Amino acid sequence: MPEDPGAGELAQLLDEIVERLRADQGNDHSQSAAKLLAQAAEALRAVARLGSLLPVISLWHLRTALRQEADARGQLASQSDPQPAASLL
Repeated sequence: MPEDPGAGELAQLLDEIVERLRADQGNDHSQSAAKLLAQAAEALRAVARLGSLLPVISLWHLRTALRQEADARGQLASQSDPQPAASLL
């Protein structure tokens, strides 16, 4: 992996994460995050295909990838955050 990876290399990294999350079949949060990250990886692959030919469209795909990644991060964070105990009062 290059020190400064391009969109294609980042998509490959996301694909690896998606595979690991999909292996966790019993966890709905992992499956939801995997779906979002797969969409982000596809957006990054679109950016890699477009290169610098269409900057506005490339930026749209990059923004989409970032939004999907942030949503996936939220799914995974809610999975790992302990839920507060219900108050008996």
